Amino acid sequence: MQSSRIYLSRSAFSHNIALFRKLIGSKTKFTAIIKSNAYGHGLLATASIALDAGADYLGVNSLEEAVSIRRVFAKATILIMGSIPNLQERKVELADENFWVMVSRVEEIEILAKLSPVPKIHLKVDTGMSRLGIPFQNAEVLAKEISEKKLPLSGIATHFASTEDFTEHSYSMLQLGRFQDTIDTFAKHGFIDLICHCASSASAMLFSEARMDLVRVGISLYGLWPSLETKLSLSLMKKDVGMLKPALSWKTQIQHIQNLNPGTFVGYGSTFKTTHETRLAVVPVGYYEGLDRKLSNHGYMLIRGERAKILGRICMNMSMLDITHIPEAKIGDDVVILGKSGNEVISADDHATWTGTINYEVVTKILGSFPRIIED
Repeated sequence: MQSSRIYLSRSAFSHNIALFRKLIGSKTKFTAIIKSNAYGHGLLATASIALDAGADYLGVNSLEEAVSIRRVFAKATILIMGSIPNLQERKVELADENFWVMVSRVEEIEILAKLSPVPKIHLKVDTGMSRLGIPFQNAEVLAKEISEKKLPLSGIATHFASTEDFTEHSYSMLQLGRFQDTIDTFAKHGFIDLICHCASSASAMLFSEARMDLVRVGISLYGLWPSLETKLSLSLMKKDVGMLKPALSWKTQIQHIQNLNPGTFVGYGSTFKTTHETRLAVVPVGYYEGLDRKLSNHGYMLIRGERAKILGRICMNMSMLDITHIPEAKIGDDVVILGKSGNEVISADDHATWTGTINYEVVTKILGSFPRIIED
């Protein structure tokens, strides 16, 4: 039996997509970003839910993810956003008219242009992220080269570097201006019907001018806010996009219970010592399963609607909880790692706060082999 179960709420996904549909209007397409095992939610399960809920396209990082989806969803349009190593050797897999492949170099366009069928090619522009993409300063030269070589181009894209991190968005506006200038430059060279896109969750919420032809919604598809700064920015701008609903809950069960005397050490390194008679539960989840080790002696789980503190260091495959105040707890009881129990909730944002990281990392690193169970 698996040590954990991951539950996905179909209604939460549908609710979150509907919020964005209302926000972006009918002319802008919705791309559900399900890269990296759908931010820990499960690649194929999330693809199925997102398509059923009306997502126009699916977005992934790698060709491997795209191929996995294609085996199940024969006609889905899939945007591949990451670079593809050894592109020349992957031609058979890439020859798919419903693959949208993002590229950063003219040589990649030349390789893809020879395929049959030719995938839709989207050119990435680096407007200030300093990651993938052609430098925006080179747009004139490269637009001329692509045009003269009569290479196919279906789309153009960029990515914002700091929209989620600040309530002052001058750098994002600078990037948006650079991107619009690049679009205009390509239009001068005959590329007038390109699919233009730049907005992820935060920028889609904040900037109507960034929504363009499609939005690429990742973290908020799953009901999680990109950042506290995004919430504050919306408040300062007097915008209300509605409430997101977290789509994932993570549960395990009590595996073992024992009673400890005062003065008993718990776990590796003896980092916790009881000061009173303590009832301790062991659960079969540790850092291998995706539970951050920095939650040691610091975080909580939920049992029967009560918070149970993590005692001692989180192990590779186990964690220990204080259940002294939950006398009715027994072996086999459900333990909520992320989600709701009674009136208590522990969220990915709670884990992020307790460990000094972001909610993206909390959910993305949940072990991929756990079953993802779809609920209504």
